[in-house]
Amino acid sequence: MTSGKLENIIKYTKNLNVLYVEDNIYVQQQTIKMLESFFNNIYIASNGKEALDLFNTENLYNLIITDIEMPFVDGVSLIEIIREYNKKVSIIVLSAHDNKDYFLKTINAGIDGYILKPYTLEQISQTLEYIIEKYDLEEIFDNLIKLEFNYFWNKTTNQLYKNSCHIRLSKYETKLFELFIKSNSIIKSYTEIEYYLFEDYEENTKRIRNIITRLKIKLECDLFETIYSHGYSLKYRQI
Repeated sequence: MTSGKLENIIKYTKNLNVLYVEDNIYVQQQTIKMLESFFNNIYIASNGKEALDLFNTENLYNLIITDIEMPFVDGVSLIEIIREYNKKVSIIVLSAHDNKDYFLKTINAGIDGYILKPYTLEQISQTLEYIIEKYDLEEIFDNLIKLEFNYFWNKTTNQLYKNSCHIRLSKYETKLFELFIKSNSIIKSYTEIEYYLFEDYEENTKRIRNIITRLKIKLECDLFETIYSHGYSLKYRQI
């Protein structure tokens, strides 16, 4: 695989949240070194039970990479349980077993790739390339605006996400984001915001401040910062 093609894959995979499941500590450490070439956010579980606890608690993973033979909950059972509740999350199996039964069970459970140990960077790259094409990640990520605190704005759907979780917004909260995103603007004046949201203007800024305050409580952070005597700024992520 050429360096250019590899860079293009990493362009999209670096944004994914990955849950990596492996009970062998040595294999875990070695594989993480390889996975860090592709992903910025890797969460680790040492067995299937830990993985299920993390998956059910966090609800932020775009990709699961798992071993098969593990204590408490094995890889096949892990995949089957996850697929009962989530049909979309990508799943890759990294296994030392080329047992036909294992392979068929994981395929039937709905995985996106099965890679035999010892695996190479090339094998992982090819599987990730397939996932990018299958789930159309190029289009998804090209339409995402990265904001601070791990928030994203989807320009296609006009929706806000934190990691992979959709954040429900009110009519005026949505319009506030649209105002900044559509014009690629960092700062907007009180007047601009008033006219865009309410199609009129009031001397005080109470209506705007109420929306900003509700957003701060809902998002548990300040995505919009007050610019004294002028308006507000939207905090884009610095890459």
